[in-house]
Amino acid sequence: MATTVDLGRELIRRKIKLAYGGGSVGLQGAVASTVFINGDLVRGFIPGYIATRRVYGPTYGVEHIVSSNYYKYFEMNHAVEAFIILPGGVLLMEGLFTLILWASEGLHNRPIGLLNIGGYFNNLLKFLDDAVRQNFMASSQRNLFISSFFVNELLDKLEFAKAFPGPGASYDEFANSGRLDLELHL
Repeated sequence: MATTVDLGRELIRRKIKLAYGGGSVGLQGAVASTVFINGDLVRGFIPGYIATRRVYGPTYGVEHIVSSNYYKYFEMNHAVEAFIILPGGVLLMEGLFTLILWASEGLHNRPIGLLNIGGYFNNLLKFLDDAVRQNFMASSQRNLFISSFFVNELLDKLEFAKAFPGPGASYDEFANSGRLDLELHL
């Protein structure tokens, strides 16, 4: 929970707007609460069947009601420049695999950041690497998945991926200036 609160604080510091899956519970709720309480824009996308039951509590900021989880990610895909996935349960995995499917079909090319708290996504990352190795996924699609244990590093990597989309140097090569001769002006 502390790491997700740190994520919210860092989004505020970097002036990054937040779109999330709606509600006020769990790790998503902690990020949204932190951003919303500090006065930044928050947009929650939540399926109507979940919103009416209020299982996940009230949504922070502007609530967008959509027809299903699929359409939640469809609408968010049009509203964001990158995704950050936090550890979670089955609904999170459904959304994550929807993003994987869309990337593999060329329907989006937004970077997908995995905040790998406690190594939660280690097995998923191995699965994606194996899918590339066995030719079930293109390496360009696998490169959309960016992982870090640390909030600042993950956000830096996502910003790098947005600045240099497509094939090319990785953030790790860029950060090690001895291996890559580039100059970046922000």
